[in-house]
Amino acid sequence: MNYENKIFIVDDDSGVRRMVANIIEEENIGHVIGEAEDGMKAVDLVLDLQPDLVMIDLLMPELDGIETIRKLRSSGFGGSFVLLSKVSDKMMVREAYQAGVEFYIQKPINKEEVHHVVKKVLRYKGLEKTFHNLQRFLNSQQISNTSEELTGDGMGTHLFKKEKDSVIAENIAMDLGILSQSGSRDILEAMSILSKLEYPEDVKLLQNLKLLYQKIGYGYENRGYLDVARSEKAIERRVRRTIEYALNNLANLGIEDYHHPKFERFGHRLFDFGTLREEMLRIQHKSDKKPKINVKRFLEGMLREVKQENF
Repeated sequence: MNYENKIFIVDDDSGVRRMVANIIEEENIGHVIGEAEDGMKAVDLVLDLQPDLVMIDLLMPELDGIETIRKLRSSGFGGSFVLLSKVSDKMMVREAYQAGVEFYIQKPINKEEVHHVVKKVLRYKGLEKTFHNLQRFLNSQQISNTSEELTGDGMGTHLFKKEKDSVIAENIAMDLGILSQSGSRDILEAMSILSKLEYPEDVKLLQNLKLLYQKIGYGYENRGYLDVARSEKAIERRVRRTIEYALNNLANLGIEDYHHPKFERFGHRLFDFGTLREEMLRIQHKSDKKPKINVKRFLEGMLREVKQENF
């Protein structure tokens, strides 16, 4: 059992609490340190126990999920939140994200999705904590210009940057709502490969997607990934489907609020206006035309986001 990752579950359905707790314990991805059946009972317990992650239902008596999250945030709670809900109302889900939710799992509960989401959120939180702790240490020692001496010929700095790039890329994928998609692994692998390259080598590789897919496949093979198809065609299909999913998510945000932070940040960086507009019209049943996906533009835009976050 993984006692390092402390998880708290809030849901008015005892069956859901039991199911989620069983998945977490059986998959060894965390330790459930407490439960509550509504937000009012959860607030004091969460502030007292300080879990790393709170998995919380949206609609509950007394105090709903969104208000509970706001109350905890205003009280200084710094853990992560994953929303559990049957509700598919996009306005409510968007409000939950604005309140501080980092991921959304729709009921009925799916074992694979819980495993995937919880593991990703906790890994990101752990790496983020490591990054901030190291940053505080470097600032306190005033050695930002001599960090290579402390890390031994720069190897520690290099490894840390590699982890930081990975965290940034995963965070972007999480914001786009694509982490649960099969092609997210391929896209994150592409970011790992490309972020190590300096201009113009990264641009050259982006212009040759066939070679990029080959490198992704070789990486899987070298690390013994037997659970994933490694051919160029399989990788290309997964990447394209995942980008289509990201486009659909962003287009839905744009329909609801053209000035939504995620739409403004990612929309025109990852897709051209025409593609976004076509998808928005398709969602609104005003057009039957399926937008053409520009994979190079998406990967280039995501790479810029990763590199930009490093400065």
